Amino acid sequence: MYTQKKLDTQCLSCYTTIMNTTLGLTCISEELKDIDKKKYSFRTMTRKRFNDLCNTEGRNEAIDQLSERIKNNLYVTQYILRHCGSNDIKHYRLSSSLFPLLTDQTLELAYADLPNHKTLDAELKLIGKIAKTLNISLSSHPDQFNVLASANENAVNKSINELNFQASLFDKMGLPQDHTAPMNIHINGTPPEIESNNDPDSINNARIAEMAERFYNNLMRCDQGVYNRLTIENEDKGFWSVDNIIKFSEYIFEKYKFNLPVCYDNLHDFCNPSEDRNVAYQAERCAYTWVNQEEGVSGFLAPVFHWSEGKPEKPRAHADYFALGNFPPHIAIDVDRPAKWECEVKGKDKAIRLLQKALT
Repeated sequence: MYTQKKLDTQCLSCYTTIMNTTLGLTCISEELKDIDKKKYSFRTMTRKRFNDLCNTEGRNEAIDQLSERIKNNLYVTQYILRHCGSNDIKHYRLSSSLFPLLTDQTLELAYADLPNHKTLDAELKLIGKIAKTLNISLSSHPDQFNVLASANENAVNKSINELNFQASLFDKMGLPQDHTAPMNIHINGTPPEIESNNDPDSINNARIAEMAERFYNNLMRCDQGVYNRLTIENEDKGFWSVDNIIKFSEYIFEKYKFNLPVCYDNLHDFCNPSEDRNVAYQAERCAYTWVNQEEGVSGFLAPVFHWSEGKPEKPRAHADYFALGNFPPHIAIDVDRPAKWECEVKGKDKAIRLLQKALT
């Protein structure tokens, strides 16, 4: 297995070439919604609505309505993938809400309870087939309540349940069980304070180690599909800057020989910066954590990163569009595997189209 490479600042090449930059769509197509909002919108169901239906029309009817909404969400995903294929968008982040309520343990719902679950199996398989045919890579970003490093056992159990379910959907799509189909989460939370006479760096590293060990031990409780796909990202406030999140990844690699790639988020880095504020430098540091772990193969994978821009009046909130000239840097540790940048501004594919026009 190839080993994670420490970044050598003498060898850094902060690429300025952006013509081959891969831009990724996240979840929603605003262009399709402009054509037909009802047809191309995801549908959800709240716990209250489900329980109200159970009380007024019966549990079977509530499950039937939920099943139809899920089927709609899978159709919308297929439409969006075809739209991406027609518009040179080669990466897509799947919505983490395709199956509303299925992991709500208070409702005691299971995938097999859905009357159309075999149809849903076929639609999930078709999603994977469409993506493969169009050469579109897929990822997901499960909700922020997924906290494997938490000391709260209930929160950890809920996280494991959710992540296992998300990974099972990837498996039904036929996606590889590796970081080419990443499931990205936040660490969340702050490591506990440690009383010590040691220097600040040693104390900081000890705090990271405590959370990293708890995170890895809980990750070991997850299904293999989670274990093989999980990535983490730097956060917009608090402890988990790029510096600390890379130390977290390196600690897990050095202790457990397990590679945990870091997804670089430029807006989070802007709001919660490390000592060096050079975007290309920080992105390339994170890219070195994306090690190809395929047996007998060396090198690095194409990392999946986040690119966004904050509102002037509220920097942590995503803007609608990118400012003119705000392009993501071209990062490629392996020349033929440049970073894929998931565009997180609210304009979605409208914003991507403007970037594409500016790049040509």
